[in-house]
Amino acid sequence: MLPAHFQSLAHTVRLKILERLVETGEQTVNDLARHLGMSQPRVSWHLGMLRRGGAVRQRREGRLVYCSIDLEAIRRQQLLFWELLNQKKRIGVNL
Repeated sequence: MLPAHFQSLAHTVRLKILERLVETGEQTVNDLARHLGMSQPRVSWHLGMLRRGGAVRQRREGRLVYCSIDLEAIRRQQLLFWELLNQKKRIGVNL
């Protein structure tokens, strides 16, 4: 799961989406597309990457899809990463 998490964060558009969700708390896909000046399908594609990486959650209300940042999932991924680094340090791998 760590590779998907880091891949989801490795694009400026996805980082801009996360910034916007931190600022607003929750946004529809259409609102995000307007804010970013991008097409809705392209924003949805980036949101899919963020969702698979555990950074964003989505909920549907009728035809609207609302997105928000998933802080708990991000914290879990960070903990896994730090555990990996600490494990490498214990066995003497130079980082």
